[in-house]
Amino acid sequence: LPTAEQRTITKFPVDWPRDNKILLLRNDGKFGHMGNQINSLLHSFDYSRDNRLHLGILFHSWAMDTIQTMFYETSDFDDLGRDLMDDLGILVVRNQTQLDAFDEVVSQNSQQLYFYKTPNKGMDHWKETMGVHIAFLQRLFLRYNQGYGYVHNGLRAHDVCETLGMFFHERASEVKYTVIHSRYLDGHAQWRLERMAKTTGLTVAGGALYMSPSYVKAILKPLGMLEYPIILLTDGQLKSVERGLLNDPVIGPKLMVLSNKEFLDGADIALAVLADVFLGNPASVTSGFIARSRYALGYAEKSTQLFRRKRIHQWYSVCNEECVFNPWILGHWV
Repeated sequence: LPTAEQRTITKFPVDWPRDNKILLLRNDGKFGHMGNQINSLLHSFDYSRDNRLHLGILFHSWAMDTIQTMFYETSDFDDLGRDLMDDLGILVVRNQTQLDAFDEVVSQNSQQLYFYKTPNKGMDHWKETMGVHIAFLQRLFLRYNQGYGYVHNGLRAHDVCETLGMFFHERASEVKYTVIHSRYLDGHAQWRLERMAKTTGLTVAGGALYMSPSYVKAILKPLGMLEYPIILLTDGQLKSVERGLLNDPVIGPKLMVLSNKEFLDGADIALAVLADVFLGNPASVTSGFIARSRYALGYAEKSTQLFRRKRIHQWYSVCNEECVFNPWILGHWV
C-alpha cells in the first residue's frame, strides 16, 4: 500500500479523558457490510470520547472480526492485544477479570453505534471528528493483511492485495488502473442521491448512480486514464451500467467486470483504495469508506470522484474531498 506522501501520518490520539468505566464491544452481531462495520467502529471511539469511557472489545467480537478482515493479522495473539492498545487505545478483553477493574461496563451493539452521532456542538464540529477518523484509518492501513499471519478465530489471514494480483499478476505493483463502484442498493440509492443533491448540487441522472459512459469519460479523459484498465465492481442490480460501459467503443475494450458484488470483501476494497482513480457512488457506505481511506492515505483530490454535476455536456465537481466526512451531506452514512 502507498505511503501518505500528501497526508502526514498522524499518531492516533489514544489518551482522551476517561473515567473508570468502559464501553465493551461484544459478539452480538454485525450491522451491514464492511463500510457499515467500519463506521460502527469509528463511532465507538466517538461514543467513548463523548462519554469519557475506555474502549474495549472482546477477543471474539464483531469489532475484532471487522478489524481483522483487512488489518492486524498476527502470529501471536498477545502481541495483537498490545498492538491494539498501543496503536488505538483499545483494550482486548479475553477474560472477565480484565473487566473487574472498572466501575461500570457499558454496552452498545454495532447497529446502535452505526447510528450514533456526537451531540451537536456546532456546524463545524465534524472537522474535529474527521481528524480522529483520518488518524484511525491511517493506522489501520499501516497494518494491512498480507496473508502471513492469523486472525482471532485461528484461520489464516487473507492477503488484501489478492484481487489486484488476480487481475494484473506480476505487473500489479506498476500498472495504472481505475475502479468504478456501482451500487443500486435495491433502489435505495436513488432517493439517497436525491437527498444529497439538495445539499451538494450533484446530478443523479447519468452520474454516480448510472455511471454512464459520458460521465466516466468526462472524468477519466482529463486525467489521461482512458488508455488504462478500468475495473467495474457492481452489485449487478442495474444491468444498464455494465451493458453501457461494455458497449462503449472507448471504455469497452479496457473494461474488466466483477459483477453481482452485493458486498465487497477486503480484497475488493483494497483494489479500490489502491486505484489510480476511483469513481464511487456516495449513496454507498462502502464507497464512502473507500473514499475516506484514500483521503487518509494522501491520494490527490481529483483521483477520487463521487460528487459531480452536469452542465450542458460537461460534468464538474461540486464537493471537495472533505465531503465524505461531512454528516450535513452524508447523514448517517458517515
